Amino acid sequence: MPDINKTSTLIEHLAELRKRLIIIFVVNLVGALLCYQYIDVLIQFLLDLNPGMELIYISPSELFMVYIQLALICAIIICSPVTVMQIWGFVAQGLFRRERFYGIIALVAGAGFFIVGAVFCYFTALPITLAFFLRITIENITPMISIQSYVSFCTRLLACFGLAFEMPVVVFLLSELEILKPAALKRTRGVLILLIFVAAALLTPPDVLTQIILAIPMVLLLQFSYGICWFIAKQKDKKHRKLEKEAAV
Repeated sequence: MPDINKTSTLIEHLAELRKRLIIIFVVNLVGALLCYQYIDVLIQFLLDLNPGMELIYISPSELFMVYIQLALICAIIICSPVTVMQIWGFVAQGLFRRERFYGIIALVAGAGFFIVGAVFCYFTALPITLAFFLRITIENITPMISIQSYVSFCTRLLACFGLAFEMPVVVFLLSELEILKPAALKRTRGVLILLIFVAAALLTPPDVLTQIILAIPMVLLLQFSYGICWFIAKQKDKKHRKLEKEAAV
């Protein structure tokens, strides 16, 4: 016979999850509608990256679909605090106090590093990359770049840089869970640097310049991540030695 209490608890969790998902959907939908009201200002941020570039749209609905796409992306970013709070409110119920503490640190740090990565891309990588592509011209061939491909290119590169800058947060969580050790990170540093350049080649457009612009910060973040891993391991070792001394007494 099934446990009625367990079944009731599962139904309550599913009901709560449904309520939180509805809140996330409604908030993001309202955010998208509000962003659409200022779509001219939002799209101008991308157009200002390369004022000399002439853009076109090749289908009647293309420009409208780009507006919707950009409004949705901006709404997801702006409403992300509400989204994260709703997801965290559901997940945190099954975590211990210490796990909740480190989870909050990871969420805040993750948001900060993502913003830093996106800002770095906006002011450094994107202008250089767009200027590089515009210099690649062939006689008798006129570049005709559609607004759809331009916006997709910019948003994809911004997301790639934002995600790449999450490396310290991932290392922090793995170190706290004692999955990652400083010795292992130091031993595989050369391989990790090679993987960084491979990842940069896969994430960015097929030009060496953009790959280097992404790879260099990632290598620096790797060194920073090693420092985080070493510090956490040192603190854990101190704590373990203290517990051993107390147990011996």
